[in-house]
Amino acid sequence: MLAAEKSDTHPAAFLSIGFRPFFLFAGIYGVIPVIVWLLTYGGVMDLPGPLAPMLWHGHEMIFGFGVAAATGFLLTAVPNWTGTPPVQGPVLAGLAALWLAGRAVMWVGWPLGGFFVAALDLALIPAVAIVAGRRIASTGAGRNYVFLGLLAILFAGNLLMHLEAAGLAENTAATGLRIGVYGFALLITLIGGRVIPNFTANALKAAGNTAPVASHPTVEKLVVIGVLTATIAGITLESPNFIIGATALTAAALLAFRMRHWQTLHTRHQPILWVLHLGHIWLVIGFALMGLAALGGPVGESAAIHALTAGAMGTMILAMMTRAALGHTGRQVIASAPIVVSYAMASLGAILRVLATVGEALIGPSGPGLMIAAGGILWMLAFAIFTIVFWPILTGPRQ
Repeated sequence: MLAAEKSDTHPAAFLSIGFRPFFLFAGIYGVIPVIVWLLTYGGVMDLPGPLAPMLWHGHEMIFGFGVAAATGFLLTAVPNWTGTPPVQGPVLAGLAALWLAGRAVMWVGWPLGGFFVAALDLALIPAVAIVAGRRIASTGAGRNYVFLGLLAILFAGNLLMHLEAAGLAENTAATGLRIGVYGFALLITLIGGRVIPNFTANALKAAGNTAPVASHPTVEKLVVIGVLTATIAGITLESPNFIIGATALTAAALLAFRMRHWQTLHTRHQPILWVLHLGHIWLVIGFALMGLAALGGPVGESAAIHALTAGAMGTMILAMMTRAALGHTGRQVIASAPIVVSYAMASLGAILRVLATVGEALIGPSGPGLMIAAGGILWMLAFAIFTIVFWPILTGPRQ
C-alpha cells in the first residue's frame, strides 16, 4: 500500500497520487475516441489531421488511452516499489496537463502544423520517464529499469507516427503503431508476471484455499525472451512470414505455459481476480492469432492486433485500474456488479471485433460492419461504466 494521501479535500485528493487523474483520463478516453471512430467508420464524420483514419484511431487508442493508463500505473507503482514519496501536487498536475495538451492538439491542433502537434504529444512519455527514472535510480532497483526501456519503445513508436504526419518521413506511421501495440504486449507480459501470481496467492490464502500458486523464475525469463523475440520479428519483418509465425506461436505457448500453476480456475468466484487472468489469456490469444496469420492461417493480422489491444490491453487496463483505485483509496478490493458487467462487456466487445475479420463468412456481407459496430459499442460502454462508478473514487477523499 502506498503512503497516505496528502489531504482529504477533493482538489488535493485528485492530485495526491499518480493513478487518480490518469485512470480517470483513461476511462473517459476509452469512450470518446471510440464513439468518434464508429461515426467515422459509418461515414458520418471525418477525423482530424493528415493520418489515415485507421492510423489516427490506433494512435489515440495506444498513445492516448493506453499511455494514460500506463502512466497512472507507473506513477503509482514506482514510488511503491522504490519506497519513495508518491508523485503528487504540481508535478502530477504538470504531467496531467501534458496528456491533456497532447490530446487537444491531436484533435484541433493540426492547423498549427505537424511540428507543433508532435512537440506537445511527444512530451509526456519523456517527462514520465524522468519522474520515474529519478526514483528508480535513487534506490538502485535494477529490475525496474526495464520499464524505462518500455517507455522508450512507446516514445519511438509515437515519434514514427508523427514523422509521417509532419511530412518528414514516408510509411513510418504504421510501423510506429505496430511498435506501440507490441510495446503494450511487453508491458502486460512483465506486469502480469509480477502481479497475477502474487494477487492470486494472497486472495486464495485469504479465502482459505490452499491450492499452491507458483511462478518459476526460469519460465518467466523464457516468457520475456519469447515475447521480445516475437516483438522484434513482428516489427522488423513483413507478414506473412515464417519467422513471425514461429516466434509468435512460441510466445503464445510460453505465455500459456507460465499459467499452469496460477490456479486460474480457483479464481472464478472473485471477478476482480479472474479478470487479471482473462487479460493474460487475451495475450495468449493475440500472439497465437498473430502466428496463424503470419503462417497463412484462416485469420487476418487485424484479428491478432485487436486481440492484443481491445482484448489484452482493454481487459488488463480495466483490471488494474479497478484493483489499484479500490486498494489505494482504502476500499475493499471487490468488484461491484456494474464493474463485473464492464469486465464482460470489454471482452465480449473484443471478441466481436476479432471475429469481424471473418464476419462476412458468418453472417453475410454486412457481417464485418455489424460486428465492428457492436464490438465498439460494448467496449466503449465498459469504460463508460468504469468512469461513472469510479469518478467519485478517483476524485474524492480516501476512505
